Amino acid sequence: MRVSKRTTILILTLTALFFAFTLLHASWLADAPKGGLKLVADKGVAPVLGADGCVSAANAGYGAVAVGPDLAALQLAAGAEADAVHVPVEMADGKLVPVRQFASTCATDLAQPRPDVAATAYSLSRPELFWQATGADAAKALLAKLPTGDRRHILIGDDAAVAAAKAERPVMRAFTVASAQQCAADYRGSLLGSVPESCANGVMLLTLDELGYTLWGWPNRFLDRMAKAKTTVIIAQDVNDGTIKGLTDVRQYGEIASGFDGYVWIDRIDQLGPALRR
Repeated sequence: MRVSKRTTILILTLTALFFAFTLLHASWLADAPKGGLKLVADKGVAPVLGADGCVSAANAGYGAVAVGPDLAALQLAAGAEADAVHVPVEMADGKLVPVRQFASTCATDLAQPRPDVAATAYSLSRPELFWQATGADAAKALLAKLPTGDRRHILIGDDAAVAAAKAERPVMRAFTVASAQQCAADYRGSLLGSVPESCANGVMLLTLDELGYTLWGWPNRFLDRMAKAKTTVIIAQDVNDGTIKGLTDVRQYGEIASGFDGYVWIDRIDQLGPALRR
């Protein structure tokens, strides 16, 4: 069967467009990132208890001072290979404090005042901190306790909290879970690989199921584009009802490109952290 000249031209044009599209998103066109991934501990680690059932002084390794159950749990998470720690906050007794990390039944532990934001940030001097706050007032109270210009501090919040944070500290990384997911959706919809406005200087949240060829240029060229757009990339196991769910099995790490240099959300940092650092 003879093929018409018009059909031949159409086939050649489509073939050329396909190869051009493939080349546009070829991962090998960008170098692999030089930095390593960052593990985010979703929550604290249950502290060691003494014979009296109270938080043991054995928990005083990170920060070099004995602390109450809440700070002990967060410090242990930081010491279990975490590069960042997730710290939800709430108002209690007129001050902004971390949500309970460990339900101690010891009278001595319960008698200790809950640490405020400033004390928590001071006791966690090494890792980055993903603070989570709801409402503009909580965000403002949080920022009032944090040093300005410190890139260790990142805010997860609702729309009101994020708007308040960006108004007071425009350079601070602040995002809602929905906006970070929208950034990912907008990028996948950009067939030419341009970084959408929703991602520039922002945060992209990806689940394991979203990794792969629909992230145009994955992994190297994708990560290069995100780096140039100053977009922070977070990978989690899943997102349920607006809540980030961390990896629960070390085998899930195999689904992430070896050159990934963003954040990986971890459910049990004490179990997965040491294994992922081998």
